[in-house]
Amino acid sequence: MPNQYPDVTTRFLRSDERLILSEENEMPLVIEAKHAADLDFLHGFIKAHSEQLIEDIAKYGAILLRGFRIKSDEDFEKTILSIKGVQGISDAFMSEYGRVPVGNLKYVLHTNAAYKTGGTLYLGGFHSENYYTPDVPSYIYFCCHKPSITGGETGLINMEGVYQDLDNELKEKLEKNTFFVSKWLVSEVATRYKISSEKVEEICSQFDLPVIGSGDQKFILMYKPSVFEHPITKKKALGINLFELPTLNKEMRKHFIHDYKGKTWFWHRLVWRLPSFVLTVLEHIYVVCAAFIYSPKASIKLLREKFNTYRASKNEDDVITFNNVKVGSCFTEKNIKDMARILRKHYSSCLWKSGDILLVDNKKVAHAGMPGSGPRLIRAMISNPINMQYSFREPGSLYCQERTMKNIGSYLAEDMLA
Repeated sequence: MPNQYPDVTTRFLRSDERLILSEENEMPLVIEAKHAADLDFLHGFIKAHSEQLIEDIAKYGAILLRGFRIKSDEDFEKTILSIKGVQGISDAFMSEYGRVPVGNLKYVLHTNAAYKTGGTLYLGGFHSENYYTPDVPSYIYFCCHKPSITGGETGLINMEGVYQDLDNELKEKLEKNTFFVSKWLVSEVATRYKISSEKVEEICSQFDLPVIGSGDQKFILMYKPSVFEHPITKKKALGINLFELPTLNKEMRKHFIHDYKGKTWFWHRLVWRLPSFVLTVLEHIYVVCAAFIYSPKASIKLLREKFNTYRASKNEDDVITFNNVKVGSCFTEKNIKDMARILRKHYSSCLWKSGDILLVDNKKVAHAGMPGSGPRLIRAMISNPINMQYSFREPGSLYCQERTMKNIGSYLAEDMLA
């Protein structure tokens, strides 16, 4: 039985609240309004039980707050900030395109302002939040203002369970070394944040982010551990973006396609059966077009950043070499086929209702927007940066302690505003 809290209903999801059933039937833990549903009650309840809530997020992977009167983005932000110990992250270093704050709020983010991230024809893309930036949060929170007409859940995968089911040889490879994830030109970072290159290097040094090269070819390198050891559960979880395994989505669709039956899902199934290269091309065209429509100026700026980085990397007069081995190199074809089956085993989600808030432990749970149709409005918040390691000399397993200082993006943003 789940831990009992006073004055609310504590339970697990019923079958009719899920689109897809699996062995993960205790994620998320549901805390539901009972006698009172107003924000004063909810915020008081959260403040009084913050410590237990954090422990239960770790135990179950996620908590769903359901039936409370969450009507706006402001309600969402105030609710999350009422959890004692929450350290919101407003600016992640070199964050993904479209991950921007909502209105004048500091911490509430668009899941992506440029394109839809769930409730579409797409199936796949499970990830640990902020894998491609140094600022990795301990927690990610979602708030549903409008659920999809069909599907559109936020899918969760228990990556502790996934890691336990991997074969020992693969786990040994993952724990041995960190792997290359991203690189940025120092000059491009300086341009984005409107500060000097010297200041960028100073901040990188403070956070032990490697900087290599000279002159116009100075790069910030980022390596990441692939295994997270949880400070509360003491268990290990796989902590990567599954886009690093290019053939995984294809294999995963084979295991999920049987969950989408009937006329409702006809077009989804048809698209999923297209050749992989066709799907990849369609996905890229959609993202590029949506991004350009959202902001032509920002899109051109992003393309310029990528082109400058590519040109500097390929400068024939002074080619910079570095360890660029990625985590995908650890996975054989058999590992990927096994991974697809294991992901389906440890999958969980609930059908959204308006006003739902989902609190997710990013140290043990991967997530993705699931297929569906119809308008969908989900907001996000992230908090409590993990004290990451960024050097290729570090081991591939990380004991996840939280930073006591601000995250890297916040330091850069503050200098930009100074």
